[in-house]
Amino acid sequence: MGCGASSVEPQESIIAEPSPAVIEFGIVASEVKRTWPDVKKIDRLGEKTFAYLLHRYPEFKPFYRIPEAYKSEAELLDTEEIKEPGERFIRWYEDIIEHSDTKFDEKIHEKAVELNNQGVGRTQVKHYSNSLVHVINYELQQELTTEEKHSWQIFCTKVSNGLAAELSKFPRKSIV
Repeated sequence: MGCGASSVEPQESIIAEPSPAVIEFGIVASEVKRTWPDVKKIDRLGEKTFAYLLHRYPEFKPFYRIPEAYKSEAELLDTEEIKEPGERFIRWYEDIIEHSDTKFDEKIHEKAVELNNQGVGRTQVKHYSNSLVHVINYELQQELTTEEKHSWQIFCTKVSNGLAAELSKFPRKSIV
């Protein structure tokens, strides 16, 4: 048999099948990206997310320099102190959403570095995403389908888990 003849199939015809988890997350990410414009229209989305977060987890108040005097979610929503962190949270979440189909892992790492520099721990990130999902479900209870809400839950869980995994790679900061 000469060098030119071969019974091996060309490389182009051998295609690896993507795993179901990758396919599913791709669908979820597309659904979240598609519904993001509706979610962004929620009046004071970042502030509502942080008011809910700080009401549910008052131990985070000192981190954002929120006086203990603010007890209710309504009082927290009216504080000037939550405006900036709420807007920043929505901006970086939007960045993850916009790149979820191309640079998801890279964006998660980038955001984890930012959060680590701000002193946010891996146990906290779950609460941020849960707060966002709560606000979305409450504010858009009639506008989003059950499947869309489920996609947001899956997406936010993946973001939280990814951030927690990345944050666990950083050395712990001393409490001195």
